[in-house]
Amino acid sequence: MRKQWTRTILGLLLVAAGLGFAGDVLDLWHFDLFFRGWWTLFIIVPCLLSILDHGFEVGNTVGLAFGILLFLSAQNLIEWWRMLRLLFPLLLVILGLSILLRPHRSREVAEAVRQAETAYLPELSAIFRTENRRIANPITGGASLTAAFGTLIIDLRDATIQQDIVVRTTAVFGSIHLLLPSDVILKADHLSLFGSFRDQMPPAEEGGRPVIYLSGTSVFGSTEVRG
Repeated sequence: MRKQWTRTILGLLLVAAGLGFAGDVLDLWHFDLFFRGWWTLFIIVPCLLSILDHGFEVGNTVGLAFGILLFLSAQNLIEWWRMLRLLFPLLLVILGLSILLRPHRSREVAEAVRQAETAYLPELSAIFRTENRRIANPITGGASLTAAFGTLIIDLRDATIQQDIVVRTTAVFGSIHLLLPSDVILKADHLSLFGSFRDQMPPAEEGGRPVIYLSGTSVFGSTEVRG
């Protein structure tokens, strides 16, 4: 759905630009794309399309805010020194909105995580390094995954998962990539603070399939789950 919006908006922008230039050539109206601060569109538009495509992430959100401030400065609507001083409070506002607009916590995932708190979850981590693990053994219980200033790749596509499991993820200035078998269902509850979470699992009906309950947090980091 997001990609459809991205294509629609990009197409409308190109059509509008084409009609604007055509009208200018035919002397129907004056159209000049090179207004003051036109170059900021190369920052604003890609960041806006990225937000529509992938949701709010660190790069696209900060880039959009910075691009808008540069545009306002180019239009002499705000001074440079004031623009720089506005960056920090603007980041706080974006952080607050990301928390407020976050979907309500899944009770089902929360209950599964609460029950797993009494069980031992093996820990896998990548701290200031890249860790790539391919696991083909039977999986029971779940795991705790942590990436801090590093990249953690966990491949469970060849693993045997016959029961519901809980996976906790924490990505701080790092990235976690979790690869799951196609015969499982993912139910995630994730909090992103200037970070991102991407669920790339194909849609599937439950039908007695094992469920992966994922509870995670990304702080200036990213978490991706795919099949």
